[in-house]
Amino acid sequence: MKVLYDHQSFTGLTYGGVSRYFFELMRSFAKRPDIEFELSLRLSNNEYLDQVSFSRHLRYRNLADLPNANRIASVLNRLYSLQRIRAGKYDVFHPTYYHRYFLNSIGNRPFVITFHDATSERYGDQYPDVGKGLYDVKKQLLRRADCIISVSEFSKEEILRYFPINPDKIKVIHLGTTLAEQVNTPSTVTPGLPFPYILYVGKRGLYKNFDGFFRAIQPVLQRHPDLHLVCGGGGLFNHDEQALFHAARLADRVHYRPVTDAGLLNLYQHARAFVFPSLNEGFGIPVLEAFSGGCPVVLSDRSSLPEVGADAAIYFDPEDDDSIANAVERVVTDEPLRAELRQKGTRRLQDFSCDKTARQTLEVYQNLL
Repeated sequence: MKVLYDHQSFTGLTYGGVSRYFFELMRSFAKRPDIEFELSLRLSNNEYLDQVSFSRHLRYRNLADLPNANRIASVLNRLYSLQRIRAGKYDVFHPTYYHRYFLNSIGNRPFVITFHDATSERYGDQYPDVGKGLYDVKKQLLRRADCIISVSEFSKEEILRYFPINPDKIKVIHLGTTLAEQVNTPSTVTPGLPFPYILYVGKRGLYKNFDGFFRAIQPVLQRHPDLHLVCGGGGLFNHDEQALFHAARLADRVHYRPVTDAGLLNLYQHARAFVFPSLNEGFGIPVLEAFSGGCPVVLSDRSSLPEVGADAAIYFDPEDDDSIANAVERVVTDEPLRAELRQKGTRRLQDFSCDKTARQTLEVYQNLL
């Protein structure tokens, strides 16, 4: 059996949850003798692919900042993907994002599409940047696909809520993380920051609810003057965020840290708690990453997060400031509770792995042939 993956999630993005998902899938398949795959990609600056030999793309780092460089790379990659699709040397096609460029070229060959979340359907009018206008494209792809992989039961419910799809065509396959493989290795267990801190990870805008989270924890930070907030990844603080921190007189206790995998793991390992206040997540990989780092987890009670965290997290209403503050303060001030959450997180992590995701995905491919 041979599977063809296309270029979409690897063009123009150095990092990202979707490209990480497909990267981990292919990395797991590279260890198996019962499946072959091809990634139809010519130009990419994706950092994950630097670690492997299964992609023979060219990097264009020095040109990436030029106007339209990523757009040109995307066009060239699409032309190459179309060439590989039309060549027909594969059994199953699995596009890596929502674009219908291939529909007139794929013929009757089966294809699988992975549905990550319905953020664009749920918040497209409120936050056009999340993908307003994707609905018709998604609808066409979901109807044409031979199987839809949903990354959570919550995302499956979202598919059925927004799209006229036969539920029998949807297969729920949870995600995993390889950050667990790095835990307790000498190269990654390094000293932490010189102060206790709450950890926030990833993008901070729109439905991620960072501003509401920061507003809610200001009283906690004021009651505990030694406690800091660290934001891992997600880009440098913008002007509005800096003004927000200064207005709260907390600018010297809110820190940004760019992250590599090892650096992110280190942040999890030393945090008092990881807090995820998002209003909407299709799965929530940072929850598993936090478990990997032995970090106590405090989560929004929305979307897929309770499905992933189960009993290994403390939950709050992300739109209630008191609920957020009470949950965070409870965890950061209670060492026995943190120890209990670490133990439960370690056990919960055993239910998820990238190899398990790959094994279940392979079964989907096999059932189509």
